[in-house]
Amino acid sequence: MKKLIIILVLLVSGISFSNINTCKWIKNPNIYVSKEIELISRSRLKGNVYCDVERDFMTYYVGIGNLEVGLVYNIRERKELRYENIFRILVDFENDIAKLIPTNLPKKDTKDKPRYYTFRLYAYDARKKDTFMLFKYILDTDKVDGDWKTYYNNEIFSKTSAQTHVKNFER
Repeated sequence: MKKLIIILVLLVSGISFSNINTCKWIKNPNIYVSKEIELISRSRLKGNVYCDVERDFMTYYVGIGNLEVGLVYNIRERKELRYENIFRILVDFENDIAKLIPTNLPKKDTKDKPRYYTFRLYAYDARKKDTFMLFKYILDTDKVDGDWKTYYNNEIFSKTSAQTHVKNFER
C-alpha cells in the first residue's frame, strides 16, 4: 500500500512539474494566426517555434496589423554561436520563413490581412547557456512583391562583441 501511495505521489508531482515547461498556442486565434499555425504544423522547419516568457508559442498579433512568429535554432545541437554556425542558422531561418508566408488566403480575408509579418530568429548560445534574438525580418505586404526589412541584434554584433566573437572564431 505504501508503495502504491508513493508511486501515485511521484506520478502526480511528475505531471505537475512537467506542465511547467510546456508551451501552448494562443487561445482563440484569428484566421491569420490560425493560418500561420497551420503552415508551421505542415512545414518541415529546421527551427522550433520560440516559446515566450508567458509560455506561449510566438505566433500571434503584436499591435495592429503585425503578426509575429519567432523561430529558435541551435536548441538540439547546442553549439557556440560562431560565425559559421550563425551563417548556417541564418540560411535555415530564411528557408523556413519562406514556407510561412500565407499565399492562399480566401479573397474575403485578404482585405484585413496583417500588413506586417515579423519573423524573429532566436538562437541558443552554448557558451553563454542562454537564448538570444539575433535577427528580425519584417515583410510589408502593402508593397508590390512585398518589402523586406532586416534588423540585427546590435548587442550581439557590436564592435566589442565582434572582437570577442573574432577571438572565438580564430580558436
